Amino acid sequence: MRLIPTSILLLLFLVFLTACSEEKKDRSLSEKFNTYSKQNEAVIFSGKIYLNSILENADYQHIPKINKLISSELKAFKQGIYLDSGVYFSIEGLLQASGKPSIMHVFASVKNKDSIREKIASLGLLLEHTKNLDYAIGPGFSIGIQDDIVLLRYQEQGAITAHDFYRLFQQLNKKVVSATEPIQQEKSTAIQITTHLEHLYQLYAKNVGVTLGELQQKELKSLLSDAYLTTSLKFESGGITIDTKHHFSAALKKRLFFDATATNAISKLAPGKATAGLSMHLQPLKIQTLLEDFSPDLFQQLASMHGNIALGMMALGNRPVTNLFGGKLAFMYFSASDSHSFYLDLGEQGKSISELTRSFFATNPLYTLSIQENEISATSKNHVSNIQRVKLPSYANDFGTHGIDFFLDVADYSIQQPALVGEYPFMEAISWVKISVTNEGSTIRIQGKDTKIGVLKQITTVYLNKIRDAVSLY
Repeated sequence: MRLIPTSILLLLFLVFLTACSEEKKDRSLSEKFNTYSKQNEAVIFSGKIYLNSILENADYQHIPKINKLISSELKAFKQGIYLDSGVYFSIEGLLQASGKPSIMHVFASVKNKDSIREKIASLGLLLEHTKNLDYAIGPGFSIGIQDDIVLLRYQEQGAITAHDFYRLFQQLNKKVVSATEPIQQEKSTAIQITTHLEHLYQLYAKNVGVTLGELQQKELKSLLSDAYLTTSLKFESGGITIDTKHHFSAALKKRLFFDATATNAISKLAPGKATAGLSMHLQPLKIQTLLEDFSPDLFQQLASMHGNIALGMMALGNRPVTNLFGGKLAFMYFSASDSHSFYLDLGEQGKSISELTRSFFATNPLYTLSIQENEISATSKNHVSNIQRVKLPSYANDFGTHGIDFFLDVADYSIQQPALVGEYPFMEAISWVKISVTNEGSTIRIQGKDTKIGVLKQITTVYLNKIRDAVSLY
């Protein structure tokens, strides 16, 4: 693929960054975009980016050279495009092996067409005119303007034509029908994304193929009908919160296997001040049924493999998930002694698994094992603790009450693992990470060390200091 010129990348960057111009009602574009993303089966991700939130959090003005570059270009783009209330984007087609989207569109409201035309010409692109359409085509990147909307298109392969632009604007201008609810900005929201599961399945079935029977395909299609996820990224108290909500039918929700009602397994772990933890409360029977219904060849394929996997599948019988797993798993890491503790709730064949584990670890020098008929727990032999219970960080006091819980005290962990921070400098700005998942959705929280400074500014400051230190050596 030909490389996209630096000037084009800068255009993309600035279109995303221009969020400080005059206010404009964009209800019309909002309605059009939500209809477009609902009706276009090629759209797998769609959403909105509020660049003012990103700019404010990054506080780019504190970096003089970047501030000068962005500010001068912002002034030019403000004259042509309304972006105060955000820009819309869609990612269409299955992702490439490289992880890049096949096609990406960005939509924004036009303020002054002449200003946009002048900017396009200044980038060395040829602006063509056809009826009520203006468009310019670059290497892998194109711009179209019709009425009060500007459309930016990136595509991995092939070339776009005037006919393609007409088709896109026609789709965008279709009469509003029942669609995903228009995205409403919440305070401090930077990005909102909708994942269209129904479209994703249809694209996968069409391009990759499925091996399910006709009735199974019909049921799966029914389960995923109008199913989607909404994800919002917000900047709060020096950190980032990523919330995802499941918009599923009652039938699909019944298929989900996260269990928040199970007894917390923390009591099965060794005591001590925890630095990292993972907890899972799942429903194995639902997992087993889901795999049997919609991936019927999986277990047969595993059983046909050579070595330990095939032997393990033979030992687990016809229902390997429920025979192996009882639904609860817990893990804790303790940085003070660089040790960890683990617990696994066993399934219906727990006794045989216990006996197999006991034979493998009979003379194990690293772990203290407790093997019961339906559970296994293990703790590093070097583990020491002066307290009699698991002590969790204050931000993780609800650990173990969701389907999946995870936390990492980055500041404490980096003391024991300094090489990790050396490899990923941004971790110097992070205090802790917490994740929870339920049948209703999930939450990811990444907390910066300073609660009064935007986390993006904290991260850029770390890298700027690294650059200054490197330069000072020469």
